[in-house]
Amino acid sequence: MYRKRFFLISFLVISAKLFAEQSDAPIVQSILEKCGLSGVTANDVAVMENGRVVTLNLTNKEVGKEGITVLPPEIGQLTALRELICIENSIETIPPEIGNCVNLKNLDLASNRIAAIPPEIGKLKNLTSLDLRHNSIEKMSPALGKCSNLEFLWLWGNKLTELDPAITQLKKLKELYLNDNRLTTLPAGIVGMKFKYIDLTGNKLCSMSTKLDAWAKKIDKEYRSMQKCQ
Repeated sequence: MYRKRFFLISFLVISAKLFAEQSDAPIVQSILEKCGLSGVTANDVAVMENGRVVTLNLTNKEVGKEGITVLPPEIGQLTALRELICIENSIETIPPEIGNCVNLKNLDLASNRIAAIPPEIGKLKNLTSLDLRHNSIEKMSPALGKCSNLEFLWLWGNKLTELDPAITQLKKLKELYLNDNRLTTLPAGIVGMKFKYIDLTGNKLCSMSTKLDAWAKKIDKEYRSMQKCQ
């Protein structure tokens, strides 16, 4: 009886130790400290399952304030993360460590100051939704074409002057938002993509090829009247 009780206690101690070692809470706390979010705890911003963070919400809720200015590289240690939401902040770069978050399905970085998409984004094979609207992105990273399960892509309100042909590799893409950029043309292969919705308004698509023009008119026969052609 004594031995059984001893082994049971030992098992519980070891299990508790392993659980503690697997807990992502200290990582989240480190991220919060580097973001300057004093007084905020992991419980305030994270959803956890068995000690692992599956959702992290760093959205700026203070209207009129710039929010966090950096997304720390420690984000790459949250390898069980499925959803990262970081809206209305002042982040300028996406750390390359984001590529370690291979279980990410939803990445929402809308309304920041991001200027570029890192090539490591291509490692996110499980990503289905990417929201980068209202940033300062000038070029789409070709690596985005490797996000083979991407279904929804928001790029509106950026500074895109061209769309990389790699966009045509996204065979599962259902909705694409390109409105309010500076695009003057589109990749020829886009005509073969099967969108449920695409928004091209507010660009400079004023003299596209005959094939692209015909394709765009099928989507919206008035599309040219909604371009910045003057």
